[in-house]
Amino acid sequence: MTLPWFIISTLLMMMFISAIYQRNALKKVNYVRYFSAQAAFEGDTVEMVEEISNGKLLPLPWLRLESSIARGLEFGSQENLGISSGEIYQNHVSLFYLRPYRHIKRTHRVRCEKRGLFRLDTATMTTGDLFGLSRSTQTFPLQLELMVYPVMVDIHELPLPIHSWLGELPVKRWIVHDPFLTAGTREYSAGDSLGSINWKATARTGQMQVHRKDFTADSRLTVCLNMEISDSMWRTVTDRERIELGIRYAATIADYAVSQGIETGLLSNGRLDGDGEHDPVHAEPMGRLEDILSLLARLSLERVLPMSRLLELEAENGITDTDYLIISCHRGAELQQAAEQLRLSGNGVEWLDIPGEVRGSA
Repeated sequence: MTLPWFIISTLLMMMFISAIYQRNALKKVNYVRYFSAQAAFEGDTVEMVEEISNGKLLPLPWLRLESSIARGLEFGSQENLGISSGEIYQNHVSLFYLRPYRHIKRTHRVRCEKRGLFRLDTATMTTGDLFGLSRSTQTFPLQLELMVYPVMVDIHELPLPIHSWLGELPVKRWIVHDPFLTAGTREYSAGDSLGSINWKATARTGQMQVHRKDFTADSRLTVCLNMEISDSMWRTVTDRERIELGIRYAATIADYAVSQGIETGLLSNGRLDGDGEHDPVHAEPMGRLEDILSLLARLSLERVLPMSRLLELEAENGITDTDYLIISCHRGAELQQAAEQLRLSGNGVEWLDIPGEVRGSA
């Protein structure tokens, strides 16, 4: 009778332990995950940190953490870490053993392989007893984000003759008259408007005097990124490498312009990733490079509107005194006509052609 009672008592003990784990395994278990930086560039390496703690006397013989994140981040090989990749997402699995009142901090090195906004909303935690009789699962909200900006190219690698145009931008910003700034008076000359006459100075000198306008640094640049490979393209981008190169060109131009104190905006007929409205991108000229890089990072390779129509809308809205740089794979007739309409409205228009052959993958 000794052996049967031993078996029965062992089974009862296992069931008792299993019941304890079923009710208490995930109590007082805390988990956080974060990146060492909120933003990085393509090719950079950042750290993803996991911290987990067991704040009770009951040990956890095994604990599995699973989450999914979009492809584009490459995790280095590490013990107790498993990565399985699908077509769009990759699964990230971490395994832990937690003694009572134990805190573990684990760091993973992550290489940013492609631009994008990488979100990690939840992580699923599963644990149980040593015998595998019970299992408890809980989902932890994370709301973790990593913005990966497009890598910039050397400005001297941009196709000619854009270099000369770029060199003129910092000079041009000092040769614009500001109607609200005055620098004294001067004698009236043919062509001056009556509204510019300074009547007090005229009475004092006995000769017609007008306000002398000062110069201002009010220069504006709009970078126009065209998602179309050709003027006959519909929605889907068929040559992703060329458009990715165009995105890098746009980032390089924006970086240069902002560094020169030029307010810079972005106009694109692509849409932002995660934007349910499928609207084109239109950001007014601004002075913050990070805002433009964030938009470029989130650009989805999908055309939502002809670029020619976007430029027509700019002209119809009465935009003036703005330089437009059109980064495009083609110069179709409709696109050139819309660009000319912008030019006739009092704006500067320049082109930056994306080469037809791009080496390497984006």
